[in-house]
Amino acid sequence: MDNFERFLHSHGDDRILVVSPGGNHGDTLIHMGLEKKLRELGIEFEAVNLEREGWRRPLLGLKYLMNIASWRLGFRWIFKLLDAQGFDLLLFEGGGYMNDLWYGPALMMEALRHDKPIVVAPQSYWFRDGGFMELLRGGRSITLFCREPYSHRHLTEIGVPHSVKVLLAEDTALYLEAEDLEGYIDSAEGHYDLICLREDRESAISRDLRRSILNEAVNPLVMDISRRGSFRDFVSTIANADRVYTDRLHVAILAAILGKETLLIGNRYHKNRGVYEYSLRRFPWVSYME
Repeated sequence: MDNFERFLHSHGDDRILVVSPGGNHGDTLIHMGLEKKLRELGIEFEAVNLEREGWRRPLLGLKYLMNIASWRLGFRWIFKLLDAQGFDLLLFEGGGYMNDLWYGPALMMEALRHDKPIVVAPQSYWFRDGGFMELLRGGRSITLFCREPYSHRHLTEIGVPHSVKVLLAEDTALYLEAEDLEGYIDSAEGHYDLICLREDRESAISRDLRRSILNEAVNPLVMDISRRGSFRDFVSTIANADRVYTDRLHVAILAAILGKETLLIGNRYHKNRGVYEYSLRRFPWVSYME
């Protein structure tokens, strides 16, 4: 039982509101792993996906976007997004969004409006300054889980308020096993090596490494599958590959779970390296390269 499981077990009598910001197929893996663990522990919970709710309720979606803009512009006014009445604990799903590159701090601002303990499931954190910690200096009960030691060290260095606990635990997608995913796999004919590389602000791969991978791969399928098609397509594409080359962390995590020879490539900050060193290194078929 890891730190996060122990934390959940200690809140076994609580009713938990699980908040997912939405995202790509990798975030679906994170959600599936978390729900699996909550059910194993017999915890009562309700999950809300803000991205999905934003499409269903356009006004809520607009408020969500305006909250993100407010944070990025340095403002601190926010709109209410969550209905926390009747819950004992607010639990943000893990991932890589609690940093200056994405929108996590805006979600934390909204959560702090509610008089509930707050926990963030295993994340990678990265901030340029102490602005995020300033949000947390109100004496509230907050627990931040890091999915690798670099984030743990980073939060400590930028100054954690005394009321905030910082703990290490593995990415919740790693609670999944191959049999949890069998129902999402369609068989395919032919052999290919999957090359799945980012094209966004987290990408750090050099042209030389990209060229080297393309030359090494056999019958390469070059595609960022993180959002393309259905979740079933995502799982099947990885399951049917002979080898996987990627800087998408959860492409690598799923490939590791399914026993695929995998090269995980570093991203813009410590996320990929940290999760490889803390978790994925135990899979002998997974390697890492900057």
